[in-house]
Amino acid sequence: MSQNDDIEKLLRDVDASLGQPTTSKPSGSVSPRPRGDVSPNSATPTGVGPLPKAVIAAVVCGTVVFTATLFLQWLPLVDNPISSGLGAAVGAFFTALVLGRRSGN
Repeated sequence: MSQNDDIEKLLRDVDASLGQPTTSKPSGSVSPRPRGDVSPNSATPTGVGPLPKAVIAAVVCGTVVFTATLFLQWLPLVDNPISSGLGAAVGAFFTALVLGRRSGN
């Protein structure tokens, strides 16, 4: 039973440090947390759908991969920069499109 006494003492110390009034015995029921103004329904939409985000992702990833493979073309395992950039752009487009639709944005 000393564990319960230690836990109650610890809870009283925490309540005292937070400035909340202490209770001699914790209640058996848990009170619900007050709802703040942040909820999934009250979130403001950004107005940008998944398609523009997918296009932006495709352009950025395609450009980065094209530039990197253009500068590293002298390595034996690096392929054509155009096909690498297009592959990265297509992959990024479909990935962003699917993830954008799944998250509801």
